[in-house]
Amino acid sequence: MRADDRDTAPRSKTVGFQVPAELDQLTMVHSLAETVLLVRGFALDEVTDLILALDEVATALMLVAAADTQLDCVFTTGDGTLGARVAAVIRTPSALDEESFGWHVVATLTDALRIEYGDFDPVGDGYPATVEFGWIRRVHGPAAT
Repeated sequence: MRADDRDTAPRSKTVGFQVPAELDQLTMVHSLAETVLLVRGFALDEVTDLILALDEVATALMLVAAADTQLDCVFTTGDGTLGARVAAVIRTPSALDEESFGWHVVATLTDALRIEYGDFDPVGDGYPATVEFGWIRRVHGPAAT
């Protein structure tokens, strides 16, 4: 890379991990996500909010996950933004309750939120479900205009 290319190089980084889609793995999801966010420069209060949103999404997917499936988490961070994708194979189509209190918490803590359901996957014995959410850092104080 030439020295003048550094200014135009993408500033985002993507990190992902998989854990069994079981409730006893929530601590692992929290720990891994918290590490990613702190290493990428998010403040503790930001990390707390983002982990709460992730917790709601991961729990919702784990509660309806097909047997022996993995929870797949991918985070893309850059310049005060987070893009998160959390996916699993679930037992029944459209099983996530978008009217639940937990879902409203996620919608409140994030700037973008969507669910995508796939067709039945005979290998996974269920329906692929992907939840994506995004978050953008707010500028506060005198610098904000």
